[in-house]
Amino acid sequence: MGLLPKRSILSKLHSGKQFDSLDEVQEFERRLAAELEKGTVERIPVGKLYSHTTPEEWYREREAGIVYRYIPPEFPLKGRWERVENPEERSYFEQLSREDQPTQEQYAQLSAELEERWRRGEIERALNTNSKIAGTWIYHHPPSDETFELYPPLQSTKRAIWQKIFRSEKDGSWPGELKKDIPPARGGTERERK
Repeated sequence: MGLLPKRSILSKLHSGKQFDSLDEVQEFERRLAAELEKGTVERIPVGKLYSHTTPEEWYREREAGIVYRYIPPEFPLKGRWERVENPEERSYFEQLSREDQPTQEQYAQLSAELEERWRRGEIERALNTNSKIAGTWIYHHPPSDETFELYPPLQSTKRAIWQKIFRSEKDGSWPGELKKDIPPARGGTERERK
């Protein structure tokens, strides 16, 4: 037995987390296709998305059960190839609504559900004072450090926008410059909630 742990097949397909050139992507995809053909790796359904704006694929090493996510690059965006630490984890907020453009009725239902969870202290929220669209709220789920933004229905489309955003308590960007709205059950006053 060696001193170093054996590297997984998936980790050997590409050494970095991103791709710097088209040649690098083609070489990676050639290697991935070869492993899929051999049956050592399989494509599996995507769980908790990294981002809602880019297509994503997940691959599992059959023997070890290790899972990696592949987000193909769209240069100048460099894509992503990284291990998924908890493939069983699902998005807290996606479970409330998978619609990224809810109808007015879906928006009303989602808003009511978010309001209830905020009042119970399950999630945090802040009014997005940087948004050009009045009534835009940002919601944060502390246990998963996941953050979503909800825009009210737009006049032009009559649809809301519900999207994951990259604000994190771990990196200090949540709540950042925004002021958290404190629910009444936790001592928030009417003035603080406005």
